[in-house]
Amino acid sequence: MKNAVTLKGRTEGFQIILHASASFEEVVDQLKELTVQLKKDTQKGHKLNFFVDTGSRLLSADEKKQISDIIEDEHFKISSYDSNVISIEDAQKRAREARPRLEVRTVRSGQILEAEGDLLLIGQVHPGGTVRATGSIFVIGELKGIAHAGFEGNENAIVLANFKYNAQVRIGGNVHVIESRDENLVQSEDIQFVYVNDLHIIEVGSLHHLKTIRPEIGKHSGGLF
Repeated sequence: MKNAVTLKGRTEGFQIILHASASFEEVVDQLKELTVQLKKDTQKGHKLNFFVDTGSRLLSADEKKQISDIIEDEHFKISSYDSNVISIEDAQKRAREARPRLEVRTVRSGQILEAEGDLLLIGQVHPGGTVRATGSIFVIGELKGIAHAGFEGNENAIVLANFKYNAQVRIGGNVHVIESRDENLVQSEDIQFVYVNDLHIIEVGSLHHLKTIRPEIGKHSGGLF
């Protein structure tokens, strides 16, 4: 039988390497043998962490459960599964999130515009209209409605706009009401950005501070700045 599983020691426990050239049935059989031997050799009460490296093999949820059922007990625990490959769905999702979605339109009262990743809107958001994105939102135009960046919980997202008008900005679960005479706005500039600071409080920043506060902005393919 070919070698389907390799065990390597690590500071935090053991790394289990599953060879992609072997069938899953072979992996399961060798894991059972390996686990039985390990449990014989391990002192009672001694807890071990295992890190499963699947290489170019992508395990299904059912296959992960089979492996966990073989290895895990009160003393043996799988800390992570690592792979060199991802599913087509994950690759497509990452591609969508890596580039901003461009929309040229008006978002009227009652309408909701959503985007995965960053959103670049050229147009207007009327009072009662909502734009939201899992990433950051960049508005070139009038923002008079609601802009909700990081709406799945990403507090590193920002909202960049010309805050001349009354509007509501949300980042993750944080809410800030923009008033046209807000003292926090820098009157000498047309463009500001709203972000969540280290104290988890929303702040309004000057555009020239953007690269300092959020250096990752614009580093993805087709960056904005």
